[in-house]
Amino acid sequence: MGWVPDGSGRLFISTMSGKVLVVMNGVVQPTPFISESFSTGHEQEGLLGMAFDPDFANNHYVYFFAAMPGYTLQIFRYTDLGGVGVNRTVIVDGLEAGVLDYDGGGLTFGPDGMLYFGVGMLHSFPVEDVLTSAAGKIHRVLPDGTVPTDNPFYDGAGPNVDSIWARGFCNLHGLVFQPGTGRLWANVSSPRNLQIFSVGPGDHGGWPQYNFSRPTGYVEPVHSYVNHFDEYPFTPTGAVRQSGVTTFTLAEGYDSPMDALWYRKGTRVQIQDVEDPSFNGDFYVTGHPSSMSFTVDQPEPDAMSGGGQLKRWIEGEFVMGGMFYTGTRFPVSYSGNYLFTDFRGMLHRIRFAADGSVAKEDILINTGDASGGFIDVNEGPDGALYVLSYHGGILRVTPVPGGQAVVVSSSDLAIPEGETKTVMVSLAMPPAVDVWVKVAVQGGDGDLSVVEGGSLRFTRENWSVPQFVTLGAAQDADADVEHATFTFTPTQDFPMVTVHARTEEDEVPEEPVNDGGVDGGAQMDAGTAEDAGTVEDAGILGDAGPIEDAGILEDPGAFEDAGTVDDAGSLSDAGTVVDAGTQVDAGSMKDGCSVPVPMEDESSGCSAGASGLPGVLAWWLLAGFVWRPRRARR
Repeated sequence: MGWVPDGSGRLFISTMSGKVLVVMNGVVQPTPFISESFSTGHEQEGLLGMAFDPDFANNHYVYFFAAMPGYTLQIFRYTDLGGVGVNRTVIVDGLEAGVLDYDGGGLTFGPDGMLYFGVGMLHSFPVEDVLTSAAGKIHRVLPDGTVPTDNPFYDGAGPNVDSIWARGFCNLHGLVFQPGTGRLWANVSSPRNLQIFSVGPGDHGGWPQYNFSRPTGYVEPVHSYVNHFDEYPFTPTGAVRQSGVTTFTLAEGYDSPMDALWYRKGTRVQIQDVEDPSFNGDFYVTGHPSSMSFTVDQPEPDAMSGGGQLKRWIEGEFVMGGMFYTGTRFPVSYSGNYLFTDFRGMLHRIRFAADGSVAKEDILINTGDASGGFIDVNEGPDGALYVLSYHGGILRVTPVPGGQAVVVSSSDLAIPEGETKTVMVSLAMPPAVDVWVKVAVQGGDGDLSVVEGGSLRFTRENWSVPQFVTLGAAQDADADVEHATFTFTPTQDFPMVTVHARTEEDEVPEEPVNDGGVDGGAQMDAGTAEDAGTVEDAGILGDAGPIEDAGILEDPGAFEDAGTVDDAGSLSDAGTVVDAGTQVDAGSMKDGCSVPVPMEDESSGCSAGASGLPGVLAWWLLAGFVWRPRRARR
């Protein structure tokens, strides 16, 4: 799924059967954007991914990745004309396909304006390491489908598939660029391991030769997890604490892991039954002194002990879509966090250390089994999180506000010279009296300005309806990147919001220039996570056709990792479920799931257990969908 980047508030949902549905205010519109027709009965055809052109405001292009009849993969685009797709144009054609579960489907645009897509391993071995096959690779082409000659394996008339940009990945379902770094994040599933990579040109992910640890020359995943419960004992003296850092050593044996890299930095593990109980508890892995040991932070006196074991609960079965959070609705500690879905019905959150490495990985939502069927997550124009389920609904997730706040759809913007960009503004909760929000600019030497919407009025009736502010960048003759701060100041006594903006220059500089080195807050900060910035559509692995009203999610089981849930009756912001069969006013699009603020207690989160369902977890229902049972996944 993806929000159309034109301020219209439209949400496109790609279905595997070929329709792309248009959702407005929680209601599926009667006319789909496109209606391709695929025969999905034998799991061989269907829409897999979707991405909007970076210049959508001018060309209105929407790109799709599909498994076509005859076992071929194809990328094509449509032009948005009055809300309907026209002028179908094939961009990439003729790539070999396999069974849908193995075809990949990740699709996104990079900061270089190139189109990136992921082809799965097509249920064949070991083509992931062969440059003459497209399988198991990330590819890079121009928006018209031609291949740039600076691709790392381009050999012109030679035997290589010239579009290959990186290789050695099993099934690629989610691709998204990390703001400020230029790194492509890839969500990859294999039969034994679920992995997230930060990929550069020419990188090799190691599949199928390596799945857990890799020798020098291969890119390691930034995070990985397995689709089963782990429980491994320590050696007789396997717990040693010194200067606040504890080293745990895993015992060798038939049931032991291949090495400690099963538990990468940031992985949450449970330590129990160590003879000295001061070692027990939940911790995050901080490093690996050896192949069979890992460290955690424990601010306790130095000690040594034996016995005990590590436990790691099931964290999913199939990693799907992902995104970097850039909004302002959630606490600042969420800015730049990587959020991703797992088909088991889980929404994961990755936080970063000051050096950009993974510091902590937690599960925000856990339905407990595949009844959740989460396949994509997107940030809405209101700053909320929207989670798409394979089984027929969208979950809207917001924090419980600690108080009134101005909600702005983006905290960082890059505006091309001579053009404008629009942000959406609303309030976090109904105001006691009318609130005016004044928008002003500071800095930018006059090149950045408020074009329209400098004064907004919010009432108890329209507080949740996004209002638009248009920001512009003037055309000038120099190649200097200008920076400015836009302030959104309410007339009542609650905090203003700042949005950082910069110009995108179209002049060629006479010599290399530095725009300040800050792109969306790319400088990491351990206390506030990492950079924000704008998010490209991460692409989806398509669902299974039209969606029928999924209703309320039935008892999905216990939440192993995310802890307790506040009583839904005490959430002033939880709101109501939007009935898919009823046209509703835009102002009544309420929270379907609320999670406590400040959300920094790792045991907190949204639980989908039966006790939490009445008000805390509810579906933003979609009318007119019909879903068939999910096939067995690999």
